[in-house]
Amino acid sequence: MVGSIPPHAYTKELLSRGGTASLLHEVKKIDRACLKSGVVPLYTLTHLCVIARVSHEVARDVIFNHRVHYKSRRLAKRPGHGYRTIYEPSAPLKSLQRAILQNCLPKASLTDLSFAFETGRSTSGAARRHIGARSMIHVDIQDFFDSIRSRRVYSVFAQLGYPELLALEMAVIASVGHEVALRGENDKGFTYEFLEEGRLPQGASTSGKLSNLVCLRLDDLLLQISDRWGGVVTRYADDISFSTPRPLSRKECASIYFEIQDAVHRSGFQLNPRKTRILPRGNEFRMLGLCVGQKHVWLNKNYKSAIRAHLYGVEEFGISAHAISRGFDSDYEFMNFIWGHYAYCVDVDVTFARELRSRLEIAGVSRI
Repeated sequence: MVGSIPPHAYTKELLSRGGTASLLHEVKKIDRACLKSGVVPLYTLTHLCVIARVSHEVARDVIFNHRVHYKSRRLAKRPGHGYRTIYEPSAPLKSLQRAILQNCLPKASLTDLSFAFETGRSTSGAARRHIGARSMIHVDIQDFFDSIRSRRVYSVFAQLGYPELLALEMAVIASVGHEVALRGENDKGFTYEFLEEGRLPQGASTSGKLSNLVCLRLDDLLLQISDRWGGVVTRYADDISFSTPRPLSRKECASIYFEIQDAVHRSGFQLNPRKTRILPRGNEFRMLGLCVGQKHVWLNKNYKSAIRAHLYGVEEFGISAHAISRGFDSDYEFMNFIWGHYAYCVDVDVTFARELRSRLEIAGVSRI
């Protein structure tokens, strides 16, 4: 990388190893574009393999035989809402994806309204943006991750400044369900053809940040809507919430809803009509599992009761018996689940979080 050594020394070294002036120009072009985007410049799949500590041969196997590098499992959603498929990457694929996340995707949050998969942001942070709301509109993007196809992921990497071939290879590494074929080699390296386009997998470390980058156009359109109506809008992955500081008429709510629907469609997504909620007026609202009022946010009673039911089950019957009775695949999965809820609670209700932690520790539920 040009930035790691003095420019003149880099130029001399590249030319002494048989590099050409046009190659030097291309390297500098990639460097400048990537650094402007806040990502580490990389030029080929080999460079990615070096920082991921994965052999080039294994990386190529990941690209062409991705199905053997994922284990999938279905997790039940809320009753009546079906299942979601979680994909667990193999060790080398996980290393490649982690290298991409840490080096090839911007670390800074790029929009004010996105609260998922961003450092320092949370559901409670999104909810707090709506404190003082007198009206609320909730919509949900249907099949969010499945709707983000490999070509859109490729466009993200290309726009960040990476060369076309590497952008395509990283898009494939970050996808699931694809099928690619090798179509020979040219002066830029191997060429590929998509036989079947993939999608972002839930479970890959790269999917969250990539989804936010794909949604930059959507976020911009949503912010324009909120500015026109004097409201506040937040997006937590597929969950969009819009509020205003005054009650709205049903006609106004309908107008805002159709504007949001149009923005979602123009950005390559569809809304899930079953999850739309339009509340023209009120003093308290529920969003992302939290209650939002005129001065603060809090955990609702049903949520606390559900968590306390888990605590009671563990205290009475032990971790393993309770985990099995509630459909968890292992003690580890339950512990990850319950401590995840602790992390969620501690940002909203410190008193309840302390109760949760104390009872878990007394019951011997180790923190993951």
